[in-house]
Amino acid sequence: MLPLSYHIKTRDYFKQQEKTWQFFAADKIKEEQLTQFKTEVLKNTYKFDPVADEAIYQKVDFAREKLGLQPIPVTVYQAQYTDEINASISFLNKEAHIVFSGRIIQLLDSTELLAVIAHELTHIKLYTLLNEELEITDRIITAIANNHNSDAAYYETARIFKLYTEIFCDRGAYTVVENTDAVITSLIKIVTGLEKVNAASYLKQAEEIFINDKTTQSVNITHPENFIRARAIQLWHEQKEAAEETIIKMIEGIFNLDQLDIFKQKDLTDLTRRFLQLFLKPKWFQSTMVMAQAQQYFNNFSIDEKILLDEKIMNIINQSNTSIKDYLAYVLLDFVLIDPALEDIPAGWAFQFAEDIQIKEIYDAVIKKEMKLSDKKLQQYKQKALASYYEVKEGQGEQIYE
Repeated sequence: MLPLSYHIKTRDYFKQQEKTWQFFAADKIKEEQLTQFKTEVLKNTYKFDPVADEAIYQKVDFAREKLGLQPIPVTVYQAQYTDEINASISFLNKEAHIVFSGRIIQLLDSTELLAVIAHELTHIKLYTLLNEELEITDRIITAIANNHNSDAAYYETARIFKLYTEIFCDRGAYTVVENTDAVITSLIKIVTGLEKVNAASYLKQAEEIFINDKTTQSVNITHPENFIRARAIQLWHEQKEAAEETIIKMIEGIFNLDQLDIFKQKDLTDLTRRFLQLFLKPKWFQSTMVMAQAQQYFNNFSIDEKILLDEKIMNIINQSNTSIKDYLAYVLLDFVLIDPALEDIPAGWAFQFAEDIQIKEIYDAVIKKEMKLSDKKLQQYKQKALASYYEVKEGQGEQIYE
């Protein structure tokens, strides 16, 4: 089993932050912390005995062997004082502790219970891969996201990292039980409390959701919605690596200003720079005031004379959420109004540019709102501005896209 690409790129990102990485890599759990944890667990659970509860530990041993985790000791408990049906795992000082809660053992059949145990143990599988670097990564991004002073992008990164971890663990469960039905039915039984559910029926239900809305994505914080998990494991069963693009869309969704992780934040920065380089490419537009404004966006901003409006840029814009297109429209407006000496020429170029990059309606709506124009006044302003721009374009013969 291989980690998902998001796990790897998050690991790579934080490994470049050498001081942070070294601090968390050196954060070894102390023996007294482990003792304290065990004491608290014992106070609030019933600990299953390897001899008296042999059937449970047989499943643990089977899953450990299939996942290559034989050297790791595992203890299983039943939580007290809660009716919530769930399972969780803690991994401390090379020891794993699985805690069941509610009537999960009574509710699930033998294969489903094995799938849940395998899912929990796969968390340990992930943590032990790559010299335990993904476990370090998880602690780093969780610690940063939990700090109220942190940028929202770190919270989003931690959220997505955890969602992909659950996808990975579902694959571990599938690897152990060797069928998707038990993985899916265990998920549904745990959240509904139903004693009988049908995996095929639920997969049809999940598929219908995406037929009705292809942009559906996970909005949960720690676990993807069950219809996404069910569809993801079925796609992985059928297509393996070929399913990754579809799974990424279900987890991350499309480019959205309100859901930027640290990677999409960089993508937006790169898009904005290229966007401005294209928009400010006409020589007449590069006045002192305009270039000073560009340097407010990027202090090292410069014009790239070779940049073109290519298919790559268009695909990014076309496949983005409306919020990204709104943002780009406001960037245009920011430069249209910055230098009064250029009169209506930038406004005309912005109308043309917005049409070229296929955000015409969005830009028109922004201009109408911000300049408080009626539909009639908008059309009059637009015609006048475009006439000013075309006059300059024909006089200078500039080629912006070629």
